[in-house]
Amino acid sequence: MALTERPADWRFVVPLPEAKDSQLRLSQIWTLDLKEPLSCGAQEFSFTGPVKVTVETQRTPEGADVLIGISGEVAAECRRCCAPLTVAIRQEFMYSYVLQSEDVGKVQEEEELFYDSNRVVLPVTWLGGSVDVTDLVWECLVVALPLYATCPEGCIEIDSLLPAEDRRDPRFLALADFADEEKQKGGK
Repeated sequence: MALTERPADWRFVVPLPEAKDSQLRLSQIWTLDLKEPLSCGAQEFSFTGPVKVTVETQRTPEGADVLIGISGEVAAECRRCCAPLTVAIRQEFMYSYVLQSEDVGKVQEEEELFYDSNRVVLPVTWLGGSVDVTDLVWECLVVALPLYATCPEGCIEIDSLLPAEDRRDPRFLALADFADEEKQKGGK
């Protein structure tokens, strides 16, 4: 059965450097062996091999930055010609855990500081020695999947390979079979 939500046994916790050491970066790597396909966007994606998850953390004066990298390959189907294909996934996502101030004016300044950046700001009231990024890893994996996978060199023209009477879009074959059955029964 295809995955539609995060597996319950996933747990990804990464250490954070000490608050006083803003130059130190800590990283952790996991390898996921996903046997079940992942269902997303009315399509199922099977993983052709392990998925590598890399998480790097660094303290900042405002809190902490977390960089999540996802890499692997999925088997998909071309959305134009329905041919099977393999798509590489290599994405990085940046999250900033920002410690919230009790001063309302200070909170607005902190939000404006990150407003134009390429990161997701996650306000927190406290940061300890580690952070649980399990839900973020799931989110990154789903977002990294191709929305509209197509053949990289362009699709083979189906019309050129088939005789004129068989030139039908493969996505509509079931509908064409139904129409043929209705004609045989005497319908229109």
